[in-house]
This record gives sequence, structure tokens and C-alpha cells, in this order.
Amino acid sequence: MSSEIAIKVENLSKCYQIYDKPRDRLKQFIMPRLQRKLGQESRQYFREFWALKNVSFEVNRGETVGIIGRNGSGKSTLLQMICGTLNPTSGVIGVNGRVGALLELGSGFNPEFTGRENVYMNAAILGLTKSEVDDRFDDIAA
Repeated sequence: MSSEIAIKVENLSKCYQIYDKPRDRLKQFIMPRLQRKLGQESRQYFREFWALKNVSFEVNRGETVGIIGRNGSGKSTLLQMICGTLNPTSGVIGVNGRVGALLELGSGFNPEFTGRENVYMNAAILGLTKSEVDDRFDDIAA
């Protein structure tokens, strides 16, 4: 991956297994194995829900990208996979640099702190030193 590319996503997909009843999860774990041993065709006890299917894009260093879509369109799923808190079903994600996740509006901000205090607190959580934040504070504030 080129050093000019900050994020590269190739053919990214995420499928969730949706179970109608809690016991169907146990059936899915046991029954297909048993059915195969008995020479029977194995059955699925879940339905598939594809949150993302074959998504590809690149973000170059210095670019800003917005992800827009309806509820349930896969925006948060995509962001969680990029920051590594969720594994894709298939596809490849490449990240040059650090990625921090703030996936909900207002997450990571303490209303009892000033804006400046919140910046330094979140920077510390992301592993930045005070001097690194001092150097970047005007850009962050802007």
C-alpha cells in the first residue's frame, strides 16, 4: 500500500447470522455436524443479513471523507471494521497510521470538562503526548 494512502478497503463484506429463537443458535452449533455424520444434508438455523457487501475505496493522506446513509445501511459496521473492533466476513482493510473510534455523537466527551480538557483527555487515550497535542491544538480547535 502506497504511503500516500491512509485507508484502503478492498471488497469488504460483513454478514451477520440472525437467529429467530435463542435455541436455534445451539441447534446451529450441534445439528449440522450430527447431520453430516448421519449422511444427511445439513440445515441452516439462521438467516443471513449482509450489513456490507463488496465495498471498496481509498482515502489518501490529508483527505476528509463523510459516510452518509440511512439507518441500517452499514455506516457504523464499516467504521468498526476500519478501526479493528469488528472483523470482516471477507475483504481486506489497510490502514497507514493510527485510527481512533468515536462512533457515536458525543462519545468520549465529558460535559464536566472544558473543550480544551476534553481534547487533551481524548488525545491521551489515543496515545498522543501533551507536546504533540500542544503542536496540533490550533488545528484541532479550528
